[in-house]
Amino acid sequence: MQLTKKALAQNEWTVLLLGIALVGGVFIRFFPTLVVGFPVNDGGMFLSMVRDLTPSAYLLPEFTSYNQLQIPFAYPPFGFYFARILSDIFKISEINLLRFVPPFVNSLSILVFYFLSAELLKSKSLGALSSVFYALTPGAYGWFVMGGGLTRSFGSLFLLLSAYFVYRLFQSGEIKLVAWSIVCCTATVLSHPEAGVHLAATCILLWICFGRTRRSFFYAMLVGLGVLSLSAPWWRAVISYHGFAPFLSALHTGSLDSSFFSAILRAFLGDGLTPILILFKAVGVIWAIWKKEYFLLIWVFLPYIIEPRSAPSAAFYPLTMLSALAFAEAFPYFFSRWRRIDFDELYKNKIYNFILFFVALILFIDSSLYNFRLIGNSLKPAEIETMKWIEENFSSNAKMIAITGNPSPEVDPFVEWLPALSERRNQSTLQGYEWLLGEKFFERYSDLAELQKCETVACVEEWSSRTKLEYQFVVIAKLSKNELVNLSFANSKKYRQIYDNGEVAIYRK
Repeated sequence: MQLTKKALAQNEWTVLLLGIALVGGVFIRFFPTLVVGFPVNDGGMFLSMVRDLTPSAYLLPEFTSYNQLQIPFAYPPFGFYFARILSDIFKISEINLLRFVPPFVNSLSILVFYFLSAELLKSKSLGALSSVFYALTPGAYGWFVMGGGLTRSFGSLFLLLSAYFVYRLFQSGEIKLVAWSIVCCTATVLSHPEAGVHLAATCILLWICFGRTRRSFFYAMLVGLGVLSLSAPWWRAVISYHGFAPFLSALHTGSLDSSFFSAILRAFLGDGLTPILILFKAVGVIWAIWKKEYFLLIWVFLPYIIEPRSAPSAAFYPLTMLSALAFAEAFPYFFSRWRRIDFDELYKNKIYNFILFFVALILFIDSSLYNFRLIGNSLKPAEIETMKWIEENFSSNAKMIAITGNPSPEVDPFVEWLPALSERRNQSTLQGYEWLLGEKFFERYSDLAELQKCETVACVEEWSSRTKLEYQFVVIAKLSKNELVNLSFANSKKYRQIYDNGEVAIYRK
């Protein structure tokens, strides 16, 4: 009877932890878009791609209409078809789908992460504890709840599901798991390009650490062939339209300018205001070295070797598990005068539980504060109003440049959403060029960043002449931050102001 009572009590404690992860995680993931009333940060190009599936009658288009650039429709299309089908069946606007689908899907990943970490750590309680860190880590969910999370959130969800089923396949050898692995791995490949790359590396690592048998190698080959076959309708269509050029072009955009060690350092520092997680991550790595948890250690660093651009998201999974090991095993071990404490008994310790829930509260508050950074970097009503005005008043072949003062064009919501909502061409938008420019992508990135530093008409005109990017209209957003360039255009005899709503001004040549 005592054993039964103990198991039930520990099970309730595990459920409580998982409940904290789910409730807190869901709240902080939905909060930004509920406040903004619009998709958070990015997603403009994806809105166009979802809408492109209507005139194509659900066939994969050759190009996307976004920014009138003839950008190949080469992006993995699962998220676009998912949104298009939901919109057509339930009559939900595409904008609202970009608001709510990403945080919903990323909330589901909390539960999937629990199952994966429970398997890898051989403990449901450790899995639940890992889920608390996964759900509440400040900033770790940011890219997945934005409008662009329509693809990124699915990529993350299916990557975790794939790792779960592939690990179980290598461990148990059950033939039914081959089918589940094929389905989830295919969904990952069809959801996000970088998630597919990280999944391939993770599966190889899983085989090296937990497979290495003829049977598991045979299963791995079956999974690979199955994924290649099921994803063929997409990649064969893209290749038939464009050859391999879009994929080769995208390969050149994997990283900006960060070194391996500086990228790793940023992963450990994170986006939070408190240093709690830095300590847990560092201690977790040291503990893993001591306990010879080589899989988790390699999994932390592998993404930065394979594909640095999205490596922080992929490395976050093992770092979260290492943080849980630090809290559940390393600290109790050292604070008990080098006497081993069984984690299965810690749920009874009131002091331990108080510290745990205090840490969870701190992380929840920190994540809530981080959310205001997401809210601040999203479109404002006046900006949306401007884009609708442009759609109604500019000719369909009009070309413009948008100046916002943001030197990072990849995280500038105004310049990304402008072509999507106005359906006009903006010469200062970066999104889409990863499929077109190849090695010249970062040259264009630098050019667009330089434009945002301009404070005079002469600077803008010299930039246009040098880059050969012509325009008829100049759109100046965030007027309070761009007073100098706005004043220069207002005083220039070459330009005439045709619009001003207090936040955005438009000048015509």
